[in-house]
Amino acid sequence: MPVEHQHTIRAGTTRKLLFFFASDASAPPNAKRGLSSQIEHAVVAFVRDGEAMVHRVPLTPGRVGDWSPGSFAEVDAELMPGVYQIGAPDELLATGSANAMLCVRFPGACITPIEVSLVAYDPQDGERIGVWGLANHKRHEFLRRALPRLTEMELALGEQVEGTLRDRLARSTEG
Repeated sequence: MPVEHQHTIRAGTTRKLLFFFASDASAPPNAKRGLSSQIEHAVVAFVRDGEAMVHRVPLTPGRVGDWSPGSFAEVDAELMPGVYQIGAPDELLATGSANAMLCVRFPGACITPIEVSLVAYDPQDGERIGVWGLANHKRHEFLRRALPRLTEMELALGEQVEGTLRDRLARSTEG
């Protein structure tokens, strides 16, 4: 089963590390180990939506958890064979495009291109994006003040639905 390399990252993010899986081209389901010692044979490049230029990324030896543009490291050949980390160049994630694609190629390895959706929000923001945002009292207060007619309409619709549900429950308990 192929591993998907899709990421949603806030445009303008810097110092980002990306992970990917490399399989052995001669036995595709098997992990490809030892690519860190072969970086001189790699071809790495990225392209961004709306830009005609393809950007080459020179690889440098890296360490897991440490970022520098083009840094490359095998995560753990024994515990996570075939899993690698690459330091995404800041230009890849810069504002101005909605999508980017990073391709990593090594002789004898199959690596799915890394797709990145560049968004205007922080996908890790649990307060504004997550369920926690539903209970944000300041947000609700702002909406009531900024959109009073909409708030009245929403309240009226809610009361109507509540009345309908109450009637249905009453009928179902009678019969």
